[in-house]
Amino acid sequence: MLRSDFIRTARAKGAAPARVVWGHAMRNSMIPVVTYLGLSLATLLGGAVIVESVFNLPGVGGLMVQAIQTQEGSVVVGVATFIILVYLLVNLVVDLCYGLIDPRVRRV
Repeated sequence: MLRSDFIRTARAKGAAPARVVWGHAMRNSMIPVVTYLGLSLATLLGGAVIVESVFNLPGVGGLMVQAIQTQEGSVVVGVATFIILVYLLVNLVVDLCYGLIDPRVRRV
């Protein structure tokens, strides 16, 4: 990464070493990290139902399991909708972070 053309160009223009590393290299390498963090949070949301039911913890996942066991369809739909909305919100934040990190992604 530090031997890429754009890094060499920044160094040739006289940018400070800290500016080259933090301003150019880190911003370019943060896109996969942000993507992974967004997907990890989605996995955590999906795993909450299993973990909360196994360990008998109160929470959204436990509420979902309890609603399924008592056959309360409206609560199941409400909890599923909540989890989906949080997932969509996380994806929106990840997409907005792309624009902050990489100027090539921004749309004018």
